[in-house]
Amino acid sequence: MNDVQNKNVQNELRRRRRFCCRLVGCVGLFLVCVLDCRGSRVVLGAAPEESFIAVRNPQTLPPRISAERIALGITGDYKPSLALLPGGELLLVMFNQVDNGGGKVREDMIYFRSADGGKTWGERKVLPLLGREPYFSVLRDGTLFITTHLLPQDVRNTDGYIHSYVHRSTDGGKTWSTLKIGAEDVPGVAEKTWTHSSRNVLELQDGSLILGVSAGSSTDYLWRSKDKGKTWDRSLACMVEGFDVKKQGFPWHAETVFWQAGNGDLLAIARCHSGALPALKNSEIPQGDDSVERMALFRSRNGGGTWTLEPEMGNDYAEHYQAVLRLQDKRLLFTFTVRGLRPPLGLQAVLGTEKPDGFEFDFKSDRLVLDEKTPTDKPSGGGFGNTVQLPDGQLVSAYTYRGEDGNVHAEVLRWALPELAM
Repeated sequence: MNDVQNKNVQNELRRRRRFCCRLVGCVGLFLVCVLDCRGSRVVLGAAPEESFIAVRNPQTLPPRISAERIALGITGDYKPSLALLPGGELLLVMFNQVDNGGGKVREDMIYFRSADGGKTWGERKVLPLLGREPYFSVLRDGTLFITTHLLPQDVRNTDGYIHSYVHRSTDGGKTWSTLKIGAEDVPGVAEKTWTHSSRNVLELQDGSLILGVSAGSSTDYLWRSKDKGKTWDRSLACMVEGFDVKKQGFPWHAETVFWQAGNGDLLAIARCHSGALPALKNSEIPQGDDSVERMALFRSRNGGGTWTLEPEMGNDYAEHYQAVLRLQDKRLLFTFTVRGLRPPLGLQAVLGTEKPDGFEFDFKSDRLVLDEKTPTDKPSGGGFGNTVQLPDGQLVSAYTYRGEDGNVHAEVLRWALPELAM
């Protein structure tokens, strides 16, 4: 073969390689963006998007932290929650509402699995479980819980009022048992009224579990289990001090997240109607819809029978959907959603320190803006997501935002905090 022939062969090989690359790229793009029958964008294995996390008022952190964002699910998938199983597998659950007409909806629970730390996710599946805003809790032995509630307008709600469910799995989410919680399960409640559980099931230092259950805005109980949630003692009534139940308007335990301090005290970070609490220092209580509600910290020193309002944590109005994570370096990460008043709306986080009697967070410095994709002229896109830490130290967060199209979209965020200076 002479030089001219060899050059022609090489050119032909290069041309074929370019064609193959273009073909693979087109096929990949087709697989990433597919339209379902309703015109929703389905994301099938979308490639990570190189991005960053902005840090507001940086003191110990740099102004920006590198991150990867992975789009997930279809348009309308909403309010995700993450769980890390003992074997390293990640589960993600959220829900999707479909309008059935006539004032009725159907809200399906959606879940995904990842075996590589959230880089890629398996098939989008529908769980045959009832409830919206599913929220994961994981025990030390891997037992999984999902807390949810069912709207009265859901076509599968035959009771006609909001009530709750606790779904439990001992095999990594492959099979589930379900506990329904209705008004009839709360002593002293004579009518069917909004009945809700706490967000999380908390495993205490002694291995027992607690779950908050409320009916209406002033009937509260702390359920306890000594057999990993198979059965529950429902007898402990709660007295909650420090807020006006008449102005609360919804169950106190509706979005409570529990934590146990090192000294054994129980802490409850509760979402409350802002008008039901004293005004934050140097502020006026804002008026508006439920997006302006805020978090408050309550403490029980007697095992959950009495709860008293603690001093301000430092957070502001319109911040809730809270979650706390103990990091491997002993710092705490407090994840929450900014839902109104101060754009950018979306998932944010601050760092804190664990104390013998609880924790302390700095909401002013080193504020991590995990998501700021919701445009300033759009309402909240949910946020909601928690954060988990993988064995290698990598952090994985999940959230939803509202896009320019006015719809909500889900993403997973992979990131890492800088190591502490020694």
